[in-house]
Amino acid sequence: MNWIWILVRVTGLTAYFLLTLSLLAGILRHVPRNKGFYLSFHQIIGQVAMLFIGIHAFLLLFDQFQPYTLAEIFIPFASSYEPLLSALGTIGAYLLLIVLFTSDFMKMIGRSAWKKTHYLVFPLWLVSFLHGILMGTDSSAIWAPVFYWSTFTVVIGGTVYLGSVMTRSKKLSH
Repeated sequence: MNWIWILVRVTGLTAYFLLTLSLLAGILRHVPRNKGFYLSFHQIIGQVAMLFIGIHAFLLLFDQFQPYTLAEIFIPFASSYEPLLSALGTIGAYLLLIVLFTSDFMKMIGRSAWKKTHYLVFPLWLVSFLHGILMGTDSSAIWAPVFYWSTFTVVIGGTVYLGSVMTRSKKLSH
């Protein structure tokens, strides 16, 4: 049994799931009740997702089927194995780093710049979705597409909800 491969998959799937939960908690933060809980959960889960992404990338150095080099991990499109799909994972990780970093310095960069940067979570989640569903070696198993498309549906629904809440709040403020 190839334990590295299993751990690469588990950490990747876990990172994606945590990223999805963090995105949804960020959306739910706009619900009037429990804002503090959702904010704390959103922040912590986003950071834990980054940790799992780091472990996922680190383990790729030791994969027996397709070992990656440091350059292939850190430079988008440098991978000899599925360069586009690998790049999506790398780009998603960089986008998450930007979001986390700017969140730590929100007061310094200003709320407006932070908010604009924070919306990178949507393309970052989408490239993570594409990376997982198209590159994941488990994608041919029945559970994987069900998992990915279920999260896709929930995130789209949450995004539509967020858009309606924001539109409603703009109308009320005028």
